[in-house]
Amino acid sequence: MNLIFLDIDMTIWDERLYIPESTKDAIKLAKVMGNKVFINTGRSRSNTRYAALDELGMDGVVAACGCHIEIEGEVLYQKLLTCEQIRKSLNVLRSEHMPVVLEGSDNCFFDPEDFPDDPFAATLWESLGERARRLDTLTESDPINKFSADITKDTDFDTVCDSLGGFLDTINHNGVVVEFVPKGHSKATGMELVRKHYDVPFENVYAVGDGMNDMEMIKSAAHGIAMGQGNPELLMAAEYVTDSVYEDGIYRAFKHYKLI
Repeated sequence: MNLIFLDIDMTIWDERLYIPESTKDAIKLAKVMGNKVFINTGRSRSNTRYAALDELGMDGVVAACGCHIEIEGEVLYQKLLTCEQIRKSLNVLRSEHMPVVLEGSDNCFFDPEDFPDDPFAATLWESLGERARRLDTLTESDPINKFSADITKDTDFDTVCDSLGGFLDTINHNGVVVEFVPKGHSKATGMELVRKHYDVPFENVYAVGDGMNDMEMIKSAAHGIAMGQGNPELLMAAEYVTDSVYEDGIYRAFKHYKLI
């Protein structure tokens, strides 16, 4: 049995949330061949609950950069930020003019008007539906795994890192969007917990992604695969570069490794 881990954005689906039929076929065939196929995403679990993803019939989800892991609907692992960590983070981000999205397993919390120059926020608010909540509705019982924020012209990012670096790691996306993840957690650590759960040899682990938050996953898998349109640094780190999400990249990668 092999374990296959797939990023979502620009790997499973494109920027319009369209999943190629070839990707659906590849996942189905891989499972028929006895492989286990997992989502492995930076998105929180609350931001993976879409019919199009559910219909893929995945064996589980590694969400929030390894902070939330489900196998066949059961939670295997969950890492949450403490109330004090959230409180401190919000204070620092507000002082450094960084609008934030708190990402949890049940809901995401943010104020869309804080992102006037980021159309993604409006799209996220609409797509999440009732799982999108305003920041002032956050309670101490709401589970938060991680958060993302935008760097603005008034942000001193070094100050942010100095203030929050004791308990958070950062993933900087092109100097604009930053993911803040509890220290020691990544897509790679989530992948390893799943591998240990199934007691699968390292050589049987495959990972596919396209962005910088896939780097550790790609480097930590026995077979790291980069999508053709992916980040140039990721392409250099991958064992194999497949075609883009627009050109049946998942299907071609699975064929290359004889997973289907």
